[in-house]
Amino acid sequence: MPTARPQPTLSAMLIVCGGLLLSATGCPDDRMGLEIEPFPVMPMRNAVGIVNDNNRGLQLTIKSKGGFARCRFTDQDGSKRRFDVDANLIVHCPRNMRLDMSVLGKSYFVFGSNEERYWVEQPDARALTWGRHDRDIEPNARDLIIRPELIVEALGISLIPEGNSAPMTQRITDTHQQLVFFDQGNNQSGRISKEFWLTRFEPQLIDRVIFRDPMGQLVMDAKLDKYKPVVPGGPLIPHRFEVSWPATEGFMLLTVAGWKLLPKVTVDHPAFQFPLDRGAEFDRIVDLDVELDHLYNPIKASDLIRMQLEEQGQLDGDGYPIEDDVPFTDEPNASEATDQSNEPDDG
Repeated sequence: MPTARPQPTLSAMLIVCGGLLLSATGCPDDRMGLEIEPFPVMPMRNAVGIVNDNNRGLQLTIKSKGGFARCRFTDQDGSKRRFDVDANLIVHCPRNMRLDMSVLGKSYFVFGSNEERYWVEQPDARALTWGRHDRDIEPNARDLIIRPELIVEALGISLIPEGNSAPMTQRITDTHQQLVFFDQGNNQSGRISKEFWLTRFEPQLIDRVIFRDPMGQLVMDAKLDKYKPVVPGGPLIPHRFEVSWPATEGFMLLTVAGWKLLPKVTVDHPAFQFPLDRGAEFDRIVDLDVELDHLYNPIKASDLIRMQLEEQGQLDGDGYPIEDDVPFTDEPNASEATDQSNEPDDG
């Protein structure tokens, strides 16, 4: 018995008719709306104003809902680790954050930052690596698997300095107004430190954030997507984050189902507390600032010798080695030869 052929639906018939019409009249012009035109370039202060007008409503504690992360990290020993984990993120601009990556409630990585410090916890290995925000030495791209102190800015929700309060310029492309920031340090005033890419399409907010280290290497590249209101009628916030750390071959795709505003939660919340201050214990603790100081400011050999002599009390008041009573000579074993010459000759 032959099977019944399905009747064409109205939508299918329209597609067929449309195809016949195109074959007779040619392809539609791009001006018919099939290609979206970018918004005109605006003065930098106006572009920054659009971003800040949106982000002012996000300058309080916010928490992710239904977060999931797919990650790839390279450990210090070169081994690569991949995770598909639940991701819980709580943030309070500009520096306070906690990103907890866990499976079935067991944390594998915890990235944190507050006003003074930033840190990476590995609870399974009972390890903690931490540093200070006001350090003199900025880590290079390879010094840490992930730089927690950059994550808040990478979310695109911070306020951008307006007016002349930050040294920045912009690059214009077909799709973006790229805000380029220069380092404000005394010795690095000419180097690019970060970039905020403002899309020239709806919603005209930040859709890419780039950070560079003092050597110009790419530290972090974050692409932001899926902007939605944090609450109905409220400011827009990304719900998808694709972040890469090229120097360490790190990658994270973070998606959240939603965000929750927590106006009563302050920066004193335990989520933002430094682990050692809340009594956490670790078998291995690395002070990143000390490690970097040894790495980038090695002690000179002459300084090391002087420090050893000072410890042994062998320097005079002017800092010079105390002279020995034995006269200086460059002849080896001269003293032994003199002593032997005074012995009686049995021969």
